[in-house]
Amino acid sequence: MSLLLTLFNRFGRMIVFIYNRLLLLSPGIHVNGKIKIAQYVRLRATDGGSIFLSDCVAIDRCADITVKHGELEIGARSYIGQYSVICARRLITIGTDCLIAEHTSIRDQDHRFGTMLTTAQAGFETASVKIGNNVWIGAKTTVTKGVTIGDNTVIGANSVVTRDIPANSVAVGAPARVIYTIDTAP
Repeated sequence: MSLLLTLFNRFGRMIVFIYNRLLLLSPGIHVNGKIKIAQYVRLRATDGGSIFLSDCVAIDRCADITVKHGELEIGARSYIGQYSVICARRLITIGTDCLIAEHTSIRDQDHRFGTMLTTAQAGFETASVKIGNNVWIGAKTTVTKGVTIGDNTVIGANSVVTRDIPANSVAVGAPARVIYTIDTAP
């Protein structure tokens, strides 16, 4: 029985490896160097969208990354946590050495509403999102459209980032606000 289980596990890992390699060959996905993609990651670049992954990017299991029309750039040595969702219709830039914890949502769009059309038919409002270098975004955080997060910044877990956060800061809350400045940033 254990031999059968071992063979099944090896076969499963081989299927995931093949799936990940095929995924990276999809149009619109550009890889510069070695990257790590865990099981059940979904990378989609549709309708002219592009995903650019730099060297040593790691994307943990069940992350869902969708780019439609826009661009997503993830810098070297950055990590995207499990079950995180990133949706780009315009531009999302994630710098180098970033840690994005599990269940985080980063979106550069909102649905339009209040028009004569239904919300589903009204389209989207978009604004670019920029996340600097060496940023740590805590678990279950939401980053909304039009936000810039400066270098060497920490965003506390469960925060909702609705406005710019300056470099060398620690921000928490819903909406996120700076609670102190880091004096000895690297």
